[in-house]
Amino acid sequence: MIIRNPADLQNAVRTLRKQRGLTQTEAAQLIGHSRKWLSSLETGATQPPVDMVINLLVLLGAPIHLDMPGEAARPERNDKTTSDLLDIDEGL
Repeated sequence: MIIRNPADLQNAVRTLRKQRGLTQTEAAQLIGHSRKWLSSLETGATQPPVDMVINLLVLLGAPIHLDMPGEAARPERNDKTTSDLLDIDEGL
């Protein structure tokens, strides 16, 4: 899953939460926020600080890879851990 814009982020959070079988209330409690806060994130009504989003993604079990400008592209691998990485694009 590649995150290039806020809509990608919203979809990633929602998808990961549902894959883990969590309600919005349960997922929000993982990072000490309300269901309303998470609902606002998932619908795009709010754009929380990056540290809060990264914390939520990590708590939902998302492996994260950050590509930095100027880095050589990472080699493609076929193993599940690499294909499941969330790539966070510089444009966020």
